[in-house]
Amino acid sequence: MSGFVAIVNTRGAPVDRNLLDALTASLRCRGPDRQQVWAEGPVGLGHALFRTTLEAQYEHQPASIDGRVWITGCIRVDARRELVEKLRLGAPLSLENTPDSELVLHAYHAWGERCLDHLLGDFAFALWDGRKQRLFCARDRFGMRQLYHARVGDHCIISNSLHCMRQHPAISDDLNDQAMMDFLVLGDHVWMDKTQTVFKEVNTLSPAHQLILTGGRTTIRRYWDLPTDVPLLRYRREEEYLEHFRSVFRQAVEDRLRCNDVVISMSGGTDSSAIAAVVSKIRPGESLKFGLHAITVVYDKLHPCRERFYSSLVGEHLAVPVQYIVADQYPLLAPSVQWTRPLQIYQPGLWLDLGQQTLQYAPVILTGSAGDNLLHYSPVLPTMAEANPLQTMRQILQLKVRYGKMPGLGTGLKARLRILTGTAAKRSSIYPYSPWLDRDLEQQYGMRDRWNAHWTPTLNDANAQPRHTQLSASLMSPNWNTDDLEMSGDLTTPEERDPYLDLRLVEFVLSLPPMPWLYQKHILRQSMSSLLPKAIIERPKQPLGTLASSLIEQARFGEYRPSKALLKYVDAMAFRKATAGSGNPYLDYLNLRPLILDQWLQML
Repeated sequence: MSGFVAIVNTRGAPVDRNLLDALTASLRCRGPDRQQVWAEGPVGLGHALFRTTLEAQYEHQPASIDGRVWITGCIRVDARRELVEKLRLGAPLSLENTPDSELVLHAYHAWGERCLDHLLGDFAFALWDGRKQRLFCARDRFGMRQLYHARVGDHCIISNSLHCMRQHPAISDDLNDQAMMDFLVLGDHVWMDKTQTVFKEVNTLSPAHQLILTGGRTTIRRYWDLPTDVPLLRYRREEEYLEHFRSVFRQAVEDRLRCNDVVISMSGGTDSSAIAAVVSKIRPGESLKFGLHAITVVYDKLHPCRERFYSSLVGEHLAVPVQYIVADQYPLLAPSVQWTRPLQIYQPGLWLDLGQQTLQYAPVILTGSAGDNLLHYSPVLPTMAEANPLQTMRQILQLKVRYGKMPGLGTGLKARLRILTGTAAKRSSIYPYSPWLDRDLEQQYGMRDRWNAHWTPTLNDANAQPRHTQLSASLMSPNWNTDDLEMSGDLTTPEERDPYLDLRLVEFVLSLPPMPWLYQKHILRQSMSSLLPKAIIERPKQPLGTLASSLIEQARFGEYRPSKALLKYVDAMAFRKATAGSGNPYLDYLNLRPLILDQWLQML
């Protein structure tokens, strides 16, 4: 995906053109097709283009349609035709020749900041309004695209690349100790605070937020949240629900296919297989013609799985060629990769090869990563409060016959009891609390309290529907962004797109009666029953399991000696004690975090 940068001198000094050129050049791997800059007075915008849509051949960012409002960003707009109809432009617009950045400019001219209410898709951008001397930045609702920002002295710096941000001379390499400690306790610091990065002076803009810089003052606010008042659909026939789902799902997939070639990350599960089925059905048509490939990661020996068998069924059924990457050969934590933050990616070599093999076929990869999170059912009792109780009971019995088990009751009594008795955190995590933290930093940042807060279940918002509360936690808590994981600036990676994070599909799921449609992904299985092999439709959910447990023997804790940099965060004696043959697989899994952090620190 394309890279971009914006710099503003808040005291009005002219922008350093040489610096702007250098920052834009640092984005070359993000956008290998073209790099361009624009500067006027105290403002400079840079863009590095990666052509991932058909219309990108007409892209020339930084872009303007009037010479006064300029934009740079990584932008993919969905429902383009519907957006143009709402804009009611005076002159006709040829969508085939119109890049997404131009649509955002038209939307801003029509609605100002409220343009975000009308934009669907994955985006992060910086827009300079010369008329108002204002910088307007935004990030998409689910955070599929990244946006960093920093205010250092008289400088405001915006980019979607942490590597680019670090090239600015005003930004120091000072580390954010809170983020380091959050990683050691939770495995990724963004679980507790999505606004912080590993560097003190750089922050991220949260998903569904906008940033405005005007008069030297920065304002950040949320522009969208999951709606709490979506009424339930009341169709008479089950087929009407299925037809509606197929229509919305097809829209979500088709809008992500504005490219010549595409790869599907296909496990053989229902989520990715459903995407493949819809793409295959679209492909023979006249409106979209593209090359289609699938890639499946398999473990044959180290961590045996059945992904090869199931994905081959889908590939043969849909006539989609499948390439298999055998993951057994990739060692633990090797080779060393300079991530943008410490990450529990146990086989970096696999991650690198997956990206590079994808790029051999296409610049875009479709995933179903959010399928589990979206199609998350509400338990029985909350469902009965929203729907017909007798009908719900009948559906429960039918689901028991279909899937062989009864849906959970969902009374919430156990969670409430744990909250009231103060034992929630003790029972909500299967992982122990990190026993080797540096005591001074542990107390300074209140790590025990942060760990408890993360694992303590919360009571439902009284004003929200049960399905809204569950879906909000399921979709908004994870960090879906994968477009800036590697920090060296030397690697081009494919653009990831997930149809399950399409707003239209999310709103449709919010309107579904959870029972029966969200239990065991019933809506997805039933709607795809004529497009996929029966074995896929009936395949139960089979998590890969804790891969770290299969790799843990390679860790060699006894031979490991922490570096001086790590000892700021970890008590060496406590770590040696914890790794001395604990026999606890969850503790062994936890003990990998200091190794990962140490490796990351040594690469800075």
